[in-house]
Amino acid sequence: MKRSIFLTFVFVFATLAVSASDLKFMASEELSYDDNIYLTNGNRIGAGISSTKIGALYELVIPNTSLKGNFSAVGGYNAYSKHNGKNGYWDTLVNAEIGNDVFKAGNRFLLTSDPANSSLTERKQRINNNIYASYRTSAYKKLSLGLNISDEINKYTVGGQIQELDRNRVNVGAGVYYNVSEKTNFLAEYTFTALSYNSNQDNNSTGGIIALGMEGQIAPKVLGEAKLTYNYRNYNHDKDGCDNYANLLGYNVSVSWEPTTQNLIRLSGERTFEETVTTNNRYFVSTGVKLYGSQKILEKFTAGLTLGYENLYYAKAVAGVKRSDDVFTLRPEVNYQFKEWLSAGVWYQYRRRASNAGADNVYFNNRVGAFVKAIF
Repeated sequence: MKRSIFLTFVFVFATLAVSASDLKFMASEELSYDDNIYLTNGNRIGAGISSTKIGALYELVIPNTSLKGNFSAVGGYNAYSKHNGKNGYWDTLVNAEIGNDVFKAGNRFLLTSDPANSSLTERKQRINNNIYASYRTSAYKKLSLGLNISDEINKYTVGGQIQELDRNRVNVGAGVYYNVSEKTNFLAEYTFTALSYNSNQDNNSTGGIIALGMEGQIAPKVLGEAKLTYNYRNYNHDKDGCDNYANLLGYNVSVSWEPTTQNLIRLSGERTFEETVTTNNRYFVSTGVKLYGSQKILEKFTAGLTLGYENLYYAKAVAGVKRSDDVFTLRPEVNYQFKEWLSAGVWYQYRRRASNAGADNVYFNNRVGAFVKAIF
């Protein structure tokens, strides 16, 4: 963590020294009510939540080069009206990146208490840090080659079984990109992955991801990427009841369709492995999709709707049952742009999880909130 923070500050001071581009600040306040803060089936407890955030946003263009950089740092406190000593938490997001059409490097640091994935419901403070870099031989030629590397750390700052998920993941990849047009690429990628756990050595593994797909302008007014993936893992140690090899046919989609300047539809989804320590499984398979749509109304109003679905499947049976969870999310919202720098909005979210692994794994909750945000 110290290394990542050091690199982040080196980037910030270097960019500030090179260019005096616009520096902006942001502040926001959100008040919400959650009728099931512990995401339980019984003994539902509701609470009001106050989320206060402040931050800085910085962008620059380095003179006499094609390099552009950006830096953002946002942090705040989330206070609960019930049991705040247990539930209240600080969160921080620091992101620094520099690059151009062929090169990119950055560092993303996150401190939060939100769940890392949908199989874990309790809030546990954790750190996620990702250092990454990528390079392509050309952004314009018909055929180009690419390289990418990343080092991601996940660490929980609290004790208990959850710390068995503390790990470091290294990805090293290469790709071939064929430009079928100025804005569209076909791609073939391979990424080698290595997972090393701090204490849960049984889950140490090496593996890879093979991807085929498209990126850029996939269709008229449709931008993003769509990949078909093949994931595999070889585990370094034996574990009772578990195989030492796993594979999965998956996908990774992130596309946006903007028919006019007044509306937008965004589709994202992924099917992949996720680590777990909740059963005798090494992992579960996460298959999810999210659809977001927005429509501007009377110039300053924007109405939005998010629909989400995720299935979590555990291949190894526990007590004769192969656990399968289904998570559904519905979130309508309305935002109002008072001025270019000032906005506000209201939202509602319904979330439900169904499971065949017993009533303790089933819950639903309702949240409603309002926010105001300023960037100046």
